Amino acid sequence: MLEQPQIAYNIEIIHDCIVRDTEIYRKFKSKEKKLALYRKKKKLLDKHPELKKLIDPKFISALNVERGKYVGKGAWMPSELIITDQRIREMCRNLFAYPEVYVKKTRLHFGSCPGFETLSACPMFSPSPEVMRAKLDEADIFIAIQSKYFVKGPEIPGWQDFLIRKLKKEIELVEGVGSVTATFGAGPCRVCHPKSCLGGGDCRVPEERLFALESVGIPVGQLCKDMAFFTGNNSWKIKWIKYTGTHRQTPKRWKTTGGLAVRLSGKINQS
Repeated sequence: MLEQPQIAYNIEIIHDCIVRDTEIYRKFKSKEKKLALYRKKKKLLDKHPELKKLIDPKFISALNVERGKYVGKGAWMPSELIITDQRIREMCRNLFAYPEVYVKKTRLHFGSCPGFETLSACPMFSPSPEVMRAKLDEADIFIAIQSKYFVKGPEIPGWQDFLIRKLKKEIELVEGVGSVTATFGAGPCRVCHPKSCLGGGDCRVPEERLFALESVGIPVGQLCKDMAFFTGNNSWKIKWIKYTGTHRQTPKRWKTTGGLAVRLSGKINQS
């Protein structure tokens, strides 16, 4: 029997179709080109032994004992391979089933992501893919931090936001202020927790605000595939969740991914 073609209603298929239609994917489609770039950046990173120590997930976990227990993995890849695309950013408009808690609160059963055009770190208040591309182009490597698996939400909301901001400070102590060109969270920004987001683009601490990877057009699925390729660890890969927060949710467990873009060309500012 001939294999039936897949219809692009599945979120993973849509994601992969967009990725394959980007200039960066086509440019670095071959494994050989990716590895050549990785080796080039590794030679540069080898000149920064103190920074290499900071990428170790054990170090990241130790930045805060309570929050560090959620850290699963940490590694790096060339920043040139990070894709940014408006179509990924627009996927926040996609309709999906709302969690039961949200249904009880709003009486709405499905719609776009609740943060879309509402929360101040979500589209359309997040930077455009073009703006983020420029920040990634200023960097040499992208450090990814992935959580352990969750079945229930973490006991400390915003744990990853805290660690990423903390790691940024540690990196800039070693590489200089300005060496971290961009930081990324996972999901809605929780920097102000336990206070709620002001919304509408307003922010109490705009310089600390963390935008989710997808909110600026970065396809996190492809990022995690590339991390799996460079590390040889397939557990970096993610599975897309259906029916989030409902009894029909599959898979039942999930993980989050955030990160930092870092420039290695030397110390920027010692003041």
